[in-house]
Amino acid sequence: MDLRKNTAARENVIHLARTPEEKSPETVSDNSFSSDKTETVKNLSGVSEAWVADHAKHVTRMLPGGMFVQGIFVTTDEDVFEDPNCFSKLRAILNYTYKLLNTNPYMFGNCLEISERLILHMSTSTKVLTCKSVEVGPVKSTVLKPVDWKFLPKAQQWQRLDCYFEFDDVYPVIVKKSGISVKQQFQQILESAHKTIETSVMFIDGELKNGSEALENLNKKKKPKTNVKPTQQDVLKSMQVSLFVPFENSLPETVEYLECDGSIHFSGVVSSSVFMYPKATVSEAITAVKQDIVRSLASRFTMHCDALIDDNLLPEEKVCFNEPPRRVLVPVGSLYLCDYLFPGEAPAEALLSVRELLDLQITEAEVVCDLETPADTSEFDALDRDSSSEEMLATPQEASQFMYITGICFAMLVLVISIIVHYYDSIVGVIGKLLSKSN
Repeated sequence: MDLRKNTAARENVIHLARTPEEKSPETVSDNSFSSDKTETVKNLSGVSEAWVADHAKHVTRMLPGGMFVQGIFVTTDEDVFEDPNCFSKLRAILNYTYKLLNTNPYMFGNCLEISERLILHMSTSTKVLTCKSVEVGPVKSTVLKPVDWKFLPKAQQWQRLDCYFEFDDVYPVIVKKSGISVKQQFQQILESAHKTIETSVMFIDGELKNGSEALENLNKKKKPKTNVKPTQQDVLKSMQVSLFVPFENSLPETVEYLECDGSIHFSGVVSSSVFMYPKATVSEAITAVKQDIVRSLASRFTMHCDALIDDNLLPEEKVCFNEPPRRVLVPVGSLYLCDYLFPGEAPAEALLSVRELLDLQITEAEVVCDLETPADTSEFDALDRDSSSEEMLATPQEASQFMYITGICFAMLVLVISIIVHYYDSIVGVIGKLLSKSN
């Protein structure tokens, strides 16, 4: 698996991740690549397109914004570019992967806009590396383009940008004849969050920057003019990013009054850490940060839905508290990728993902776990204590482990308050006219 960072000047390959050996059918699981029983692949024709594509899907969840799975690498004796059967198989793998990633654009971002994918081949006999690109997707071209592949003599320097984006929104839950689908409700939240983030304005270190300016120039402007030679630490100093949503964009186009059966209070802070090539522009950094936040939400929603036993969103007349998987960082060379831990999981769980999906060995101490803290349940606990009936609180099995879900009474309260606020001016005007007539 070829992980690549796109820049205007060149494309940087971050890591080559070996795809795990395919599990035997009786041990296949949607949630983990780990298995004691594997099937050894003896030649390229025995490689499963679905298995490689699923590996790409899981790896993409671990990538910060601006980074994508952009190809495959293979080691064989034969020349895969000259052998029609080998090349046909590799193209089938890339096309299958492209179609799978295309099912969730919120997670996979604008990588789908680029139809070229890389094939890197190393001959086991000559040890020669050959890299070429090929068109995938609906494009029918089979023309191979040579790609110049070079290894850097030293570790690449990356500009890190950190951001914390807070969500605090209430969404209606409407019961249809077919019931309430968790995936549909989460998809609506994701679409709304995507629109909000896309309309936001990004400030770097508290300032609005020119989109065409290079990130390395921003660092040079901040440094005082001295004779001291800049160190690597100075170059890689993190930039703090803030996203502000214009007020007019935070209001709905039309005001609708819905008869709701409940509501979802979606609240929390998403941490974002992206790594950019110093020559990347501010516009590229803005795209990467926004994409990272949306990808993180899409990843958590997908992981949550995959772990669900029951797709029913809201137990009748219950109040549920659900906590999402939190984000942690794992080192890969001079930058960080990420993983997600469900409540109660230890950093050691991230080591399993890194070993299975990225083919890397790291220690538990290297996992950065303090980006996001566990949810504050004090308000929810108070609701539990004040409740006169134990039936008001859903059991952990009924909770869907993701977010606040309030009952019908709270939805009606929100609706009543909205109506009062909306018609307040009209009511005051009528009362004023009546008083003037009586005088």
